[in-house]
Amino acid sequence: MRLRPIALAAAALLLPSLVAAEAGKAHVHGAGRIDAAVEGGRIELTLTAPKHDLVGFERAPRDAAEQAHLVAARQAVLDHAALWRFNAGAGCVAETPVLLEGGTSAAGHDHDHGHDHDHGHQHADWTVRYRFQCASPEALRSIDTALFTVFPSLQTIDVQLIDGGGARALQLTSASVRLSVTP
Repeated sequence: MRLRPIALAAAALLLPSLVAAEAGKAHVHGAGRIDAAVEGGRIELTLTAPKHDLVGFERAPRDAAEQAHLVAARQAVLDHAALWRFNAGAGCVAETPVLLEGGTSAAGHDHDHGHDHDHGHQHADWTVRYRFQCASPEALRSIDTALFTVFPSLQTIDVQLIDGGGARALQLTSASVRLSVTP
């Protein structure tokens, strides 16, 4: 089943509301989220993950070494070639990814990440949008991620996927890094 332009438009309107609903959930270290849409030859992946899992800390850098670590984390999260692989034959080419830093909230909210901290601690998420165009979309069958290798603090990624097969939810882990897609 192929998504028609109207269905894709409806999906595009639905995804932000799903993202907003997810935003109200607890900040959980080790857990990320991907909203994925595949339509024809176009793929859009939006990753949201705790800054702690991508950088190693959520506060402002305290010294030059931490500033360098922050810069390296930004480069790593924007390195689409290192993070995403498509099955051979699909001919997918990336557009420039976009990183949105922010989503900071005070420590007084519900969250679970296994450590105590003071009330001055801030939590922040990074959101990264990746877009790809595939020359042979009919050949697209899978998308593999190296997120768990590049960012070993990530343990799970919940995925909301809309593709030619409809909408579904699944979870990625270090043992299960493949999104099977229907063009």
